[in-house]
Amino acid sequence: MTLSIQEIQQGLINQRFKSKVRHREVAHSMGISEAELLVAHLGVDASKTDSNFRAIRLEPDWASIIAGAHSLGEVMALTRNESCVHEKVGQYSLPTGQDLDLLLGKEIDLRIFYKEWAHGFAVIENHYLDCRRSLQFFDCHGNALHKIIMTESSDIFAYEHIIEKYQSKDQSPKIEIQAPKINQRPLIDSDIDLMSFQKEWLGMTDTHQFYDLIKQYKLSRIQALRFAPEGYAQRVPLQFTRELLRKVAIKQIPIMVFVANRGVIQIHTGPISRVVMLDPWLNILDKNFNLHLREDNIYDTWVVRKPTDDGIVTSLELFDSEGQAIAMFFGERKPGTPELESWRNMVNEFLDREEPCIQ
Repeated sequence: MTLSIQEIQQGLINQRFKSKVRHREVAHSMGISEAELLVAHLGVDASKTDSNFRAIRLEPDWASIIAGAHSLGEVMALTRNESCVHEKVGQYSLPTGQDLDLLLGKEIDLRIFYKEWAHGFAVIENHYLDCRRSLQFFDCHGNALHKIIMTESSDIFAYEHIIEKYQSKDQSPKIEIQAPKINQRPLIDSDIDLMSFQKEWLGMTDTHQFYDLIKQYKLSRIQALRFAPEGYAQRVPLQFTRELLRKVAIKQIPIMVFVANRGVIQIHTGPISRVVMLDPWLNILDKNFNLHLREDNIYDTWVVRKPTDDGIVTSLELFDSEGQAIAMFFGERKPGTPELESWRNMVNEFLDREEPCIQ
């Protein structure tokens, strides 16, 4: 950290009472990561400072901590990337999977990649008459991967028990932050074995095989979409997402909304109701599900079709200027069942209105 601990603490005090200013924005305004902002408040006795903010470092036993989140009762699960925030209210299920990396709850549905998790904290913040409690997890670059935010219905005693059980002995205000790695360059277009790639695309039996396919051919995701078999990927205008979500909400078509970063995929399944545009944010503002999507960060929007044993699966996929996935939308479905005809027909109806975009 180039700033002193005192400078970071004062920087938070100066900005924390501004309307809707998040820790992430406060940290970035000081040129530090969000994890560094929390570390500057380790060991702070909040009652004796002006910040009323303290953090507690947790042991890196991430799978056990997440397994214990079930005891918290109703909470808000938050996963974000640079352009999209996915917030889901509910109760964590008990994890499954070989590495306890699957949470398949009806309310909170997660796929977790613990190898990307590097730092975790309990955060307690007094804000006016409110006390905000959360568990927050970060990657090696100090970027937030996942947050568990307590609600009025949460079990405070269970929260304190998690802190007591997993509190690290090291509460010193130090943290090692790694510089981002340069991503490996994909193949140049002329080196792609196009016929073999398209043949294997058409031979997919599950949507999850798509990641292995692009990895095998050393393609970026955007390259894969550009060279998809004819009729299997179509680039669409920016406003396509906004208009489709509004129509889906009116028709009450149940959908799946995926938002991911390097450490977590968070999924909402079900109908949506309230789609609100507050420039530059496209929002879904429902009782137990909120999505906040920065439209000005969307560089590419694609309708993608992938073959499976259950038939074609249709998705709407959004990407930023670096080709990173922002969010993905599907019709609600479970393995073993075809996708909803209402979703597929709605997407096709919108596609019929659009002029093809240059790819």
